[in-house]
Amino acid sequence: MSGYDFYRSIGSPKFIVAPMVEHSKLSYRMLTRKYSAELCYTPMINSKMFVKSEATREREFKTCPEDRPLFVQFCGNDPDILLEAAKYVEDQCDAVDINLGCPQGIAKKGNYGSFLLENTDLIVSMVQKLRDNLKVPVTCKIRCLRTVDATLELCRAIEQAGCSILTVHGRLREHKKNLIGPCNWEIIRKIKESVSIPVFANGGIRTLADAKLAWTTPAETAVMTSEAILENPAFFEPEWQHIEDVMLAFLELAEEYDEDINTVRNHLYKSLYSGFKVHTDLRDRTVAATSIEQMREITEELKDRRTGQLPEDKIEWYHRYWKGHKTESPYTDIDFEEFVRVQDEKASAVCKTSTSIAMEM
Repeated sequence: MSGYDFYRSIGSPKFIVAPMVEHSKLSYRMLTRKYSAELCYTPMINSKMFVKSEATREREFKTCPEDRPLFVQFCGNDPDILLEAAKYVEDQCDAVDINLGCPQGIAKKGNYGSFLLENTDLIVSMVQKLRDNLKVPVTCKIRCLRTVDATLELCRAIEQAGCSILTVHGRLREHKKNLIGPCNWEIIRKIKESVSIPVFANGGIRTLADAKLAWTTPAETAVMTSEAILENPAFFEPEWQHIEDVMLAFLELAEEYDEDINTVRNHLYKSLYSGFKVHTDLRDRTVAATSIEQMREITEELKDRRTGQLPEDKIEWYHRYWKGHKTESPYTDIDFEEFVRVQDEKASAVCKTSTSIAMEM
């Protein structure tokens, strides 16, 4: 089955929820599906730990019949271990995804995610191993290399190895936290033109309007969002929803699916971030809460205190590192090499500022 045949077989989803460590678990996925998400990924799962520990398997992977279509994402650097992990879930998902995009320090330490991008041979061997031995298709999620040519060469190799769908985050692995900057959609467009499988656009999807623009600009297939929908699980709804109502719905699902209380708390921190900045007593109560019922009472009280506030004015956590978010576009179509040069200059300036501050202290 071709990549596009597979894509059509799962309903040709356009609204996609990204894999998010510790966050895109069952209750949260079901919440986003309630609010128009059409495809969800599990959190990134460490394949080595998943194979080694039954407790890890029980903790990290939980689903239900309504949780479809579903892609299960694994990270790792050993094709055999990756396959062994994928075998545990192949009957409960629609595809297995390989994480080649995680830019965090833990990925560097473990030698996985975006720190494998320069190792094309290893990536190809992992994709081939899953393609040849799983009942379901294999997909990949990547960040970009530093040049167009290197990025396109990698994407073609991944496709030829048997990848059915490719998700592209239009940033480098260095672009994170206070260096996040805009996402480059030009490179995503070029990737889409160079391969014959569906390409999902990821990065810089700040609003539903951004998502719709991405369909007609680089993606034409689908868009994936992560932090924006992590704060606002109703991100894909055509009308703004009050975040307190959304989180009250989440608490119902968390109760139904027996979600870990700390996972629930972390979602409240992010989704109610702007409210907790002002109403710090409710934030402190959330820290001390030990039950879903207590969290429900806190959420309802915050809703009462913010009566009259527009729902779109309650969203703030996503922009915490994005100083120019109100004036700067979250995406750019400039030439990719120029994009990399500009971002390098910004990173150098941030580094110099941080060094200067450290020396003054």
